[in-house]
Amino acid sequence: MPSSSDGRSEPGRPRASVLGAFLEGWRRTLRAPALTLGVLAVTFLTALPLGVVLQDRLETHFGSSLEAERALSSWNAVWTSEFEAQASGFTRTFTHEILGFGGTLAALSAFADAMPLDPGIAVVVAGYVILWMFLSGGVLDRLARGRPVRASAFFSACGGYFPRFLRLAVVTGPCYWALFTLLHPWLFVTIYDRWTRDETAEHRVVVIRVGLYLVFLGALAAVNIVADFAKVRFVVEDRRSMISALGASLRFIRRRAFRVSALYVLNVLAVLVILRLWMQTAPGVAAPTWLVLLAGQIYLVARIWARLAFMASEIAFFQGELAHAGFTARPEPIWPESPAVEAIRNLRGMGDR
Repeated sequence: MPSSSDGRSEPGRPRASVLGAFLEGWRRTLRAPALTLGVLAVTFLTALPLGVVLQDRLETHFGSSLEAERALSSWNAVWTSEFEAQASGFTRTFTHEILGFGGTLAALSAFADAMPLDPGIAVVVAGYVILWMFLSGGVLDRLARGRPVRASAFFSACGGYFPRFLRLAVVTGPCYWALFTLLHPWLFVTIYDRWTRDETAEHRVVVIRVGLYLVFLGALAAVNIVADFAKVRFVVEDRRSMISALGASLRFIRRRAFRVSALYVLNVLAVLVILRLWMQTAPGVAAPTWLVLLAGQIYLVARIWARLAFMASEIAFFQGELAHAGFTARPEPIWPESPAVEAIRNLRGMGDR
């Protein structure tokens, strides 16, 4: 049988189904509730410091005024405008855009337009990226096995793959930097200004901008796909060389470009469906506080599911395509027993002789 490193399927073996891998990814995700709760907890703890600082600023500004009592029952647009005018740093993000779907739309717009982050938020985001990079090894290992694992096995995988993912980031990081600092300005400043300078039809200007967004997001997706399957090959095949994993990822994608792209698009469509549902059901300004909190947490869980299913579907597709289904190269570690238990076992063994 040819080795998996050449990127070819086993002769006579049917090719993996894109839809089947997508559904299998969601099945593995929904059958891993502990993983969902863990990612939810990490997300909450990462955002907690910013929330504490914002709460302190709000309490300082409110004091014991009547506006504070009104703010407990409903959104006060006048006071919010006053707070935003004197706010500094990331507290300036406390605007009407944080309400319901507005916050999601504002975040997507800032990402697509490559808006610079506030330094305070940038530090938190960088910390979250590093933390997620550490956890990704355990997450991918758990999803590849398709069964529960102990905490010792999970964090062993996290620590084992973290140095490899760091080496991968040394290569992919500059690629993302080039996309946002070189390609994005070239598309949306140089090309956009050149193509719309003499354009009078507004709808054509919109079409041009949407087309440029698609080009930028397509380039971003290409880098993301290569990095994703490099991580998959790190975990499923226990590869240690970053160059080897990247090369194997490129070969795998090149021989299955259409189906890999179809799987990626399918996962993106799932995210868009979640965003659409959130847009339709997001509570308004007059909604009760408990409903706003509940709806926000449900949306956050759905986003986490989509993210985990994205990873799981790529793993399932790779395993099914290269006959790795149900197999992960890295063995699950066995936590050593206490010396007392080991001593008792040794005594029993001597008694049986």
